[in-house]
Amino acid sequence: MTSKHLNRKLRVLRLLAVVQTYHHYTMMQMNRQLLQCNNDWQEAERLSYCMSFIMPWRECPPTNFIHDKDEVSDDVLNNYEEFKKWVKLAEEVGISERTLTAFCKNVDNLQSVFWLKAFGHIFYPEWLMALLLYLNDSISKTELQNTFVEYSLFTGKAEPADIAEFRKTILEIENNILQIANKQIERSAKNSQ
Repeated sequence: MTSKHLNRKLRVLRLLAVVQTYHHYTMMQMNRQLLQCNNDWQEAERLSYCMSFIMPWRECPPTNFIHDKDEVSDDVLNNYEEFKKWVKLAEEVGISERTLTAFCKNVDNLQSVFWLKAFGHIFYPEWLMALLLYLNDSISKTELQNTFVEYSLFTGKAEPADIAEFRKTILEIENNILQIANKQIERSAKNSQ
């Protein structure tokens, strides 16, 4: 195996760890916020009515908007466990928990990598895992290409992924991680003087 191929695999693994960590971070935060939301029938009917204006072709009964607080709490805990698992993997490939946590907060507060927050955390983990499998010769090029699809929010149908946007976002993720790590190193150096 060439060093170039090994470097590609390491890069994809690092990106996968970052994206998976962010995915579980954002799901954890979303479920925490859901626990603070009003969970009564009247609110559910209001949301159902609003959704019928946004997507009139899709049925959204009020029961879709009622949630069990115990199940949501379990989701928070499950996502936290997955978050910690991916943080550990990221540390093994050279990204500290401190850097990753700062990155997640940065993206969540819309300070960078907007596309990751909007859609990427849904699709990118699967795409990066397929890319890693392809680099390990576990799937074919056709199988890899078939993985790069996005599902429309409105129709639910699969569409070819915007690969240019994916590449741009990947570079933005790597740049942001590097900037955060460099700032943390600079702060540590200033504090130790």
